[in-house]
Amino acid sequence: MTKRLIFTIVLVIGLLCTANGQIITSAQQDHNSRVQNDVLGISFAKVGTVVQHDSSTYNITLLSSGTSPVQSAIAHVSVSDRLFVDLPGSYGGRVYFDSPSAAMLFKNRVMVDSVNTGQQNFRREYWVVYAGMGMWDSVINCYVHQKGRYYIVSLVQDKPIGKPGEIVEGKPLTAEELKLKVVSSLQDTTNSIVDEFNKLLYSFQIHN
Repeated sequence: MTKRLIFTIVLVIGLLCTANGQIITSAQQDHNSRVQNDVLGISFAKVGTVVQHDSSTYNITLLSSGTSPVQSAIAHVSVSDRLFVDLPGSYGGRVYFDSPSAAMLFKNRVMVDSVNTGQQNFRREYWVVYAGMGMWDSVINCYVHQKGRYYIVSLVQDKPIGKPGEIVEGKPLTAEELKLKVVSSLQDTTNSIVDEFNKLLYSFQIHN
């Protein structure tokens, strides 16, 4: 009788440990699927490879799937007291909108709209700058302003769209039509990088 009672107690404890282990594992998986920064008061889904660049910015490397060669892009999640856009280094790098140099670069902001993620209503800007040799640097810059802070989620990617002046089907390509082609590619939700960026954007939450 005593042996049977001991066996029953051990069995129950074992089952409880297993159940608790599964709960902990599940909780860890849920936790590991998101990045949470209590200091910044933000969280977002882990997509791609996430690296904390500094105290207020995360860099996320996104890779395409189903394309050859594999394409890559960098997404950024940032919190700042000043609004900015991260343009490629040759075009100034991080450009704050209230800086004197910003005025000359606004011509590269091709389109503006908004996106409601269910969590936030972001202003979304499409920036396109010509990098030469038929390559275009593109940025989707999404931001929301709350309680004196800007919460910015952006995507930076270069795209081989074509050279201005290049003759295609008997007509020269213009810079404006090439910029619109870049924007169209950034709106293509069948593109795996755009899809991953949208997952990141829609997962973004402000906790403050």
